[in-house]
Amino acid sequence: MSKVCIVFDRLRAEEKMLQKEAAELGHDTVMLDAKITQVNTDSKKEDFDLGDVVLERCVSYFRGLHFTASLEFMDIPVLNKFDVASVCGNKMFMTLLLKKAGVPTPKTHFSFTSESASDNLEKV
Repeated sequence: MSKVCIVFDRLRAEEKMLQKEAAELGHDTVMLDAKITQVNTDSKKEDFDLGDVVLERCVSYFRGLHFTASLEFMDIPVLNKFDVASVCGNKMFMTLLLKKAGVPTPKTHFSFTSESASDNLEKV
């Protein structure tokens, strides 16, 4: 079977259950703490024991997003890809894409200064 790497920044019950389930399905698992892993622009896939595929499970959105970007830079396959995480993790981008796709979405106001945010508060 394949080898799965689960990247985390806080080892919670969910990550332990994922590891257990993967093992029961016959997959080897590697648990990798993103907080102590060091990556640089010269890093290569061979520098790490990440297996065949990575599942990014960081609690911190920004840590997970940037860690995923660094893995994909090294051509390491990540199940929850950077492009998806960057859009889904940004409420404004996601709201705009849902609206554009015709998904019923509540009217949402966007502000780019504190003054315009105050003006928008009066509209809500």
